[in-house]
Amino acid sequence: MSAVAVLLSALSIASSAACAAVSWKHPAQVARATGGDLMSLARSLRALPGEARLAELARRSPPDSWERRLALEVMAAADPRAKIAVANELLAEIEQRLDAGAGWPRAAARLSALAALLLATLSYLAHAGPSVIALVLGAGGAGAIASAAAGRASRAAAARGREAIDALVRVALEPLDSADSADGVGGPVRPSGSPRRSRRAPR
Repeated sequence: MSAVAVLLSALSIASSAACAAVSWKHPAQVARATGGDLMSLARSLRALPGEARLAELARRSPPDSWERRLALEVMAAADPRAKIAVANELLAEIEQRLDAGAGWPRAAARLSALAALLLATLSYLAHAGPSVIALVLGAGGAGAIASAAAGRASRAAAARGREAIDALVRVALEPLDSADSADGVGGPVRPSGSPRRSRRAPR
């Protein structure tokens, strides 16, 4: 195998590996958006009186987690209107964290495929031989498949995260329902876009 063939093969493998590595960062980022199993936490909080839920949420959440901030900042707010505003701000923040980098896997899959086609063309022009062209195309295809799988994993993880966040918010902020009715405070507006996105504080 010539030096050119070795170089093109190495470039194809490296580019495919890089695309796959970048793609799989997003599922990990989604998993780190919150501090733990929010569904289990929501189920355990439901057994408590409404007025005790936020304090227990703060106690049981990791120190720097989003859910601990939710509990502490809502408890610190002065009145139901302020509590709802704080909850909505934090929900918008977690939504941005879930969405950040969502396009990486799709872009990486395309880049891996395009890089493979380019390097295969160069291999052909350099007369590197069919085995090198097959290796280049195979590496690019593997990178594209890995990136596409990362995209599916990211979407599934984000959907599970939104469902868990919705469940936690409904349980933890349920006492605000009665406060809204008593004080005449309008409920918060859900964010625009897909109805699958994290809900705002309960109406």
